Amino acid sequence: MDNSIDPNCQKIASAIARQLGDAIVLHGRASLVVCGGSSPLGVFAWLAQADINWAAVTITLADDRQVAADSPHSNIRLVRENLLIDKAAKAEFMPLCDVPADKLMPFDVVLLGMGPDGHIASLFPDMMDNADAFSLRAPPQILSLGAKGDPLLARISMNLSMLTNCHALLLLVKGAHKKALIQEVRAEAAAAPQRYPVGILLAQSKKTVQLCYLD
Repeated sequence: MDNSIDPNCQKIASAIARQLGDAIVLHGRASLVVCGGSSPLGVFAWLAQADINWAAVTITLADDRQVAADSPHSNIRLVRENLLIDKAAKAEFMPLCDVPADKLMPFDVVLLGMGPDGHIASLFPDMMDNADAFSLRAPPQILSLGAKGDPLLARISMNLSMLTNCHALLLLVKGAHKKALIQEVRAEAAAAPQRYPVGILLAQSKKTVQLCYLD
């Protein structure tokens, strides 16, 4: 294992592995939703080594860019190269576009990251008034979105109702800027309306969010 990887990644990966293992014991299968970007890579490195029955685990994505699966901008490629390796290579991977909204829910674990602008999955600040994206009264669904983010590409994303339909919800917060943003959001918790998508995530009461800080 790369010694430069934040040791908190091991703790986070161990917690995820325990949750998945418990689900397998109880139900025979487990489901894991993961994010893209650089934040989860250290967690993936540890998680891929976890001693659980990976053949009973289905992995999918919280969001993706609408590009070819082998594109360097594809979250499918990122997961295949960084998580579906070693022991975790036995897991079933289901691209987000193939996920039946009513089959895997409630997910056992949802692992999210956040962008420097406070976006989660591919739910961006310019979508704050989109009820399909952010209202918990909306049905769980996968949204097809226009070009967003950096790089500016069309995307697909689970909505907040779907992301919170889970047993465990973890949010990776990596780096000083994102930690400061979380502090700002939490200090303004009573503000209405929220200014950032991550603020809406933290303010909702449907599912407790476990904040996981990384250096």
